Amino acid sequence: MKHWLPTFILILFSVISFGQTTEKRHWYVEPAFRYAYHIPFKPYKAYPVYCADLRLGWQTTGKQPWERFFNYPLVGIGFRYEHNTMRDYYDAESQSNITLGGSLALFGYCNGHIIKKPRFQFDYTWGIGLAYWPLGDNRLISSPLTVHLNLDFGPVFRLHDKIDLFARASFSHASNGAIRIPNKGVNVIGGQAGIRVFLDSRAPELHDSLTNAFQKSNTIYISESPGFRESNTIPGRYCLGNTFQLGYARRFHPCFSYGGGLDLLYTGENKVMYESHGELDRYKGIYAWSLAPYVSFELVYGHFIGHLDIAYYLIQPTQYVPRHYLPFYERLAFRYHFGQDDRLFAGVGMKVHGSRIDYIEWTVGMKLFQWKDKK
Repeated sequence: MKHWLPTFILILFSVISFGQTTEKRHWYVEPAFRYAYHIPFKPYKAYPVYCADLRLGWQTTGKQPWERFFNYPLVGIGFRYEHNTMRDYYDAESQSNITLGGSLALFGYCNGHIIKKPRFQFDYTWGIGLAYWPLGDNRLISSPLTVHLNLDFGPVFRLHDKIDLFARASFSHASNGAIRIPNKGVNVIGGQAGIRVFLDSRAPELHDSLTNAFQKSNTIYISESPGFRESNTIPGRYCLGNTFQLGYARRFHPCFSYGGGLDLLYTGENKVMYESHGELDRYKGIYAWSLAPYVSFELVYGHFIGHLDIAYYLIQPTQYVPRHYLPFYERLAFRYHFGQDDRLFAGVGMKVHGSRIDYIEWTVGMKLFQWKDKK
């Protein structure tokens, strides 16, 4: 559990800081019920999932530029109880039965509007947090604590100034980030319905022009992202992974940026593979290092950043490369910028090869140089 505590603290800190301004909050509560199924299990209808959600959030009004550019989203914290009916599911690979049990999840979320009319909206919601599984020692998730990812889409109907009614198509994913293997993960898809009640009257939105003209900017930054996971080669052994990044970011819009750079990567799995082949005496430390150029894209919600990298290995050991490694990889991270001019940042993310996670990474970094375009 101690390994997950920093994630828990970071998520809460990010959610609280996400909308941190001096204006009055316009809070709401949102109870909802979800009926869903596990995928891709067959027969999937044999294992229905029942979920009860409670979300506590607030309405953005446009006092911050990002609120207007993202069409006045709702942000907050969600709580979820998930009851899984999967009992004695036979796993052919391990030749054993799995009883999944229930889970409790805590996650931060952003509820945005694709269509926004006075009485009707079509919304999306994304969220990230943690889930606790009392019966988590199984081949699907392998540990009691997992990451919890959530994605919803659906219509919202305004019944009253204080009341909304909504329906959603809902997807969620839980996995432990390869801290323990096997880590097949739990994927749940279904429908959700609920009601949103504002505790005070709904706040008016600001629709006048932005007072501060946006100025495009350029940034050179560095970051350090360590992580660890259980070895895929020798069960019970753990491996360190690390990515040092030197990057460039071009902020061309108040809410978007693109860029690229170089990743210098280390994996401890390479040494374990030499050991498993009885060739540890041939192992050299340099074999654990790789180099990869990357391109990146960012979503900017004020101080909170969603960061995506896509990279290709330029230099990589040719013998005993971890078996799930592909020529390319992705890195998805959530970062919070703080300090003078947002110069420092910290966050949590994951390094992924195709659809298979390598490890959860913990990121710290700083901007080395920043300059703005001339007007």
